[in-house]
Amino acid sequence: MKKLQVVLCLLLACVMILAACGKKSDAPADTKEEAAPAAEADTEKEEAPAEEAPAEEAPAEEAPAGDYDENGVSPEHVFPIVADTMNLKVMVPNTTQVTDFSTNEFTLWYEDKTNIHVDWNVIPQDSVTDKVNISLSSGDMPDVYMQCGITQTQQMVYGSMGAFVPMNEYIDKYSTMFQDIESKVPGLQDIITMPDGNIYCLPYIEKCVHCENSSKMWMNRKWLENVGMEAPTTVEEFEATLRAFKEKDANGNGDANDEIPLLSFEGGWHSNALSGWLTDPFVYTAPDNDYVYLQDGKIQLAYMQDGWRDAMSWLHSLYAEGLYYDQSLIINNDQARTVAANEAGDNLVGCFPNGVPSAVPGDALEMWGDYTAIAPIEGPAGRYATFMPYSQITPTCYIITTTCSNPAAAFRWGVEQYDRDINFKKVFGNEGVQYLRITPGEGDVPADACDLNTGDPSELAMFADGVMWGDEQNVVWRANGPRIDTPDAKEYRYNQYQIGTYDDNMEYRLSYDTRNNYQPYDPDPAQCLPPLVFDDAQSAELANSQTVVKSYVEEMAARFISGDLDVESNWDSYLKELDVKGVQGMIDIYQAAYDAKN
Repeated sequence: MKKLQVVLCLLLACVMILAACGKKSDAPADTKEEAAPAAEADTEKEEAPAEEAPAEEAPAEEAPAGDYDENGVSPEHVFPIVADTMNLKVMVPNTTQVTDFSTNEFTLWYEDKTNIHVDWNVIPQDSVTDKVNISLSSGDMPDVYMQCGITQTQQMVYGSMGAFVPMNEYIDKYSTMFQDIESKVPGLQDIITMPDGNIYCLPYIEKCVHCENSSKMWMNRKWLENVGMEAPTTVEEFEATLRAFKEKDANGNGDANDEIPLLSFEGGWHSNALSGWLTDPFVYTAPDNDYVYLQDGKIQLAYMQDGWRDAMSWLHSLYAEGLYYDQSLIINNDQARTVAANEAGDNLVGCFPNGVPSAVPGDALEMWGDYTAIAPIEGPAGRYATFMPYSQITPTCYIITTTCSNPAAAFRWGVEQYDRDINFKKVFGNEGVQYLRITPGEGDVPADACDLNTGDPSELAMFADGVMWGDEQNVVWRANGPRIDTPDAKEYRYNQYQIGTYDDNMEYRLSYDTRNNYQPYDPDPAQCLPPLVFDDAQSAELANSQTVVKSYVEEMAARFISGDLDVESNWDSYLKELDVKGVQGMIDIYQAAYDAKN
């Protein structure tokens, strides 16, 4: 162990760089649970008090005396996991959703079920990176890092140095369930397997369908009706729609000059000109991957393609004609909302890019209710949506370190949390209290009630006690620990019910518009860059050049769109400057990492 500590100390400096270069998810946490209204459940709660076991959960299968293997661990799905109580030291960030992990109801229930007691090391959320880096470099590690933001680069480095436990043999021996999950979630096995062939983590998987297509354009459907037009399907039709909004009193308030056809803002969820929807007709744009995409297995940077030049030229034409609000390149979300309404409360913006319809008009239903997410438009490059198939996988959720005295037991303690009933007890609580079992067509539940992520008939109504996803409570863990909730593996989830319709439930609208207007235009996943793992030299070079290049690209885009510079006459000099700033080295690094993974 002392030798390992010395080696790890030598790695501290490079790890600080690696952590900064780690892949980050830009999309906000899934909103589907946050927006789900509470079901009325007073009578049900009286019939099924909190202390009762969930009705859907079969009694725990107990391990017969002596039915433990050489690791002292029972077989898959057999409990308790160990015969004699063992302690497991788990580091986890604090969260406003959980009052106290030590006294949490699920914690106590799971301890009794598994015979594994957790000694929690709860660290401040705002200093997770520092705490984890100190822990790793000193060798003073917990048995398990859970939701600690460890990057895949750190995983590769510390895994190869022997600080993290390879899980391959435990997956083979103790979890046919996880093997099944690996086979069903696209790209999962590639993402979690390191270049040395080992798997050092269990992932958190929560697929929000509308989040994978969050680069949307929201258009006011009443404005379309007022000007007698359908939703545009091409670049030319989109231009014509914006002109009609500008010239025909589209909001119907009698003032022909107060409409803003198109507005964007900086700093939001796919809210600016470069967020994908406005540039995709000319060149495939993946802002969450730093504008990197694949073409026949070769790394491409969108901002170096001729299509990017054409997109800048087109956006400038909208800007120059007054169809694109002239402060869009500098305002923030609050300022955009101020621009969007007058004292009479009229909607003044015809359309805007964002992940949700409330971003610009406001949070109240009467403000965002008129906006619908229109499908991508066709341009010279074709017609497709920005697609993020890997955005819902957090690959390093659960890592076991070599300080753990029984990694086989620690593995089973983590992997069993993917079980459907354990998962729902951990995330949502108890049937009849925190959630209700329902049948479409019975009571107040519509016959066509379906899960918004799968389209299948609903089974459960969540938040029956009125405690919503983000509220502090001490019954469940919410988004902590290994989890799977994805339509790719339906048998590991229950189909959830959301009260409302397209007209009054934002989540319903997001899911409906995504399925109907965006998924049909998803590109081949082979065009989308998967998460990559970089070695220390690659990470250091990316850290030195990527920020500089991206800042330059975004600065020049603003100048091209506003007309401060002419994109046609300055295109060659723009490309030369990118080369000076190290863009070819970035391409080489991406390509090498992609080739190594594949």
